[in-house]
Amino acid sequence: MEAEVAEPPVPAGELARRARERRFEIVSTLILAMSALATAWSGYQASLWDGNQSSDYSQASALRMAAGQQADAADEYRLADLMVFQAFVEAKATDEEALADFYLQRFRPELDGAYQEWIKQDPLNDPDAPPSPFALDEYVPPAQVKANELTLQAEDTFKQGEQANTISDYFTLATVLFASALFFAAISERFEFVPARMTLLVLAGAGLIGGLFVAFSQPMTTA
Repeated sequence: MEAEVAEPPVPAGELARRARERRFEIVSTLILAMSALATAWSGYQASLWDGNQSSDYSQASALRMAAGQQADAADEYRLADLMVFQAFVEAKATDEEALADFYLQRFRPELDGAYQEWIKQDPLNDPDAPPSPFALDEYVPPAQVKANELTLQAEDTFKQGEQANTISDYFTLATVLFASALFFAAISERFEFVPARMTLLVLAGAGLIGGLFVAFSQPMTTA
């Protein structure tokens, strides 16, 4: 039988190099794995917030259209009230009390309330009195109230859409930072020069930490 040949001892410098290489591989693998997962998650959040933005903008547009329709209806009510009030004034001016009462009975509640308040201010004798009931705050057609409410809802919904857009932009920024971490961690494995490899891993770690900071500073959503 041939005698077994003992393997020569590995130099201490080579052992140190192998240990350093393993550490570099572990660090780069961890950064690559975490960056890959974080990139997918951040991109998913960005897409969800983009969807919320589109939904909010669509709702705001629909609310503005509804507000416009209510405002048009309010203008029609104002015109009808103006015609009835004008006929009432003309009847009063010609001392046709029966006809004036006829028109007075047909005042809508909003006009009637404003008219009663206007009369209290003695417009026939007080030059500082409002020129007509329509100039008083008491005269507000219900359709105008609804239009104002819908307009406020539209503005709030639009602001929510703008906020969703801003959050989506932040998650997109986080995705870019995670992608840079992936790039630097992957390219570091191509280098044997230790200072260059350490620099690239530091840049990768900075990209990962920066991306996590940006992402976790924003609210999360599931729909």
